[in-house]
Amino acid sequence: MKKIILFGLVMIAGISLNAQVSVGLKGGTSFSSIQIKESSQSMKSTSDNRTGFVLGGYATISMSDKLKLQPEFLYQGMGGSIENVTFKNEYVSIPVLLKYGITDNFYLEAGPQFSLLVSSKAADEDIKDAFKSSDFQVLIGASLNFTDKIGAGVRYGMGMSNIASSSFNSSVNTDIRNKAFMVMVSYKIF
Repeated sequence: MKKIILFGLVMIAGISLNAQVSVGLKGGTSFSSIQIKESSQSMKSTSDNRTGFVLGGYATISMSDKLKLQPEFLYQGMGGSIENVTFKNEYVSIPVLLKYGITDNFYLEAGPQFSLLVSSKAADEDIKDAFKSSDFQVLIGASLNFTDKIGAGVRYGMGMSNIASSSFNSSVNTDIRNKAFMVMVSYKIF
C-alpha cells in the first residue's frame, strides 16, 4: 500500500516538471452502490447507497487550449447496503480523464479508472476474499474552476468488471459491479 501511494506521488511530481502541467489535491464525497445479478434466479438488484470519502491528487497536462489529460491518484470508499448490512470496500483508484473545455472554466470529462481493493468489511468482519482485488470503471463528469486555484466537479463511475470472487457465493453465479457518484473540490498547488 505504501509503495502504491509513493509511486503515485512520484508520478505526479515527475509529470509536473513540464511547464504545461499543473498539480493539485482533491477530495470529496462518494455515494456508491453495488449492482448484483444472480444468474440462477435471474435476479437483479441494486444496493442502497454507502456514503464514503474520496481523497488524493491529480496532474493536469494541457494538450491544447481546450483539451487536457488528467491522471489522478485517489483513495476512495465504495460499497453499499443490503438488508441492513453495509459493505465497506476501500480502493486505491487511478482514473485517467480526458477533459474538454466548453468554456475557459467549464470542462466535460471522461475516461477509464483502474482500482485496487485495499480492504472490505461488512458488520465489522473482514470479507476481502469475497471480492476480486481489482475493479475497472468508466467515468463521465464535469468540472468547474471557480478561480485559478479552486474548482469543483461531479462524476459518475460505471463498473465494467465483475468484482465478486468465486468465494462470494459458490452455489450461484453472482455478478457484482460498483457504481459511484462523486462530488469533489480541488485545489491547484502549482
